[in-house]
Amino acid sequence: MVFGTVFENKFEIGGFYLNRKIDFELETGIITGKLARAYERERELILELEFEKDLEEAKAPVHKEAPERKKLKRELDREALARLEAAARSEDDFISVTDWWDRLDKNRERKERYHEVGRNAIPLEWGASSDMIVIPNPIQFVFWKQIIKGEFLDAIFDCPFEMHELVEDQDIASAIGGLKDEHKEILYFLAIRQYSNQQVACIRGQSDRNIRKVRDTVIRKLRKNLLNALQERMKNKIALSKRERDFLSKCND
Repeated sequence: MVFGTVFENKFEIGGFYLNRKIDFELETGIITGKLARAYERERELILELEFEKDLEEAKAPVHKEAPERKKLKRELDREALARLEAAARSEDDFISVTDWWDRLDKNRERKERYHEVGRNAIPLEWGASSDMIVIPNPIQFVFWKQIIKGEFLDAIFDCPFEMHELVEDQDIASAIGGLKDEHKEILYFLAIRQYSNQQVACIRGQSDRNIRKVRDTVIRKLRKNLLNALQERMKNKIALSKRERDFLSKCND
């Protein structure tokens, strides 16, 4: 009768059956002998299995789902522009797309200008101090200011045979680079150094008339090459600046 009442009200935990009544009888000393030892062994096995299970779970690497990457603003703008292009139907829609692309082109050109160093219409002597005693005059030149600032392109290519590297337009640079060395030297002194015909003639040991003749020849060759380049651009439907359009109209006239 004792064993019949002991195994009543069983419940399963981790594949093993436990009994609240057995725990009570073990604690009160009712069950002794082999049955008590077997039950104690069973509880030790359960605890060992649970400990091993917890240990394996602690050692196992935790696989966390990677969070979804946040999109950058430029990616969102790119997707919005693609949707706008795909949905464009009317004239106003295409004007909006064109305005968007024009704004992107302006931003790109502005960023490119940050890394470009070019000469403008300001002479190199601009801002030079007349007092050469306190501050040496050459240091005030724009040319030397560029060198001190770390912009060496004007200094490196400041010679008749490398001056085409200072020209931004590729067609004009190719035309200048294809000239003869004699023509390059004359063009350099007249256009870059702003020397007069008499000064260039004195430097080269030639007559003033000969310098003017060579100058006209060089200008005629450059204009011819530039005209061919602009006509090729028009065939390829490449936009021209106002100065280029004026040059074409003048040559056609």
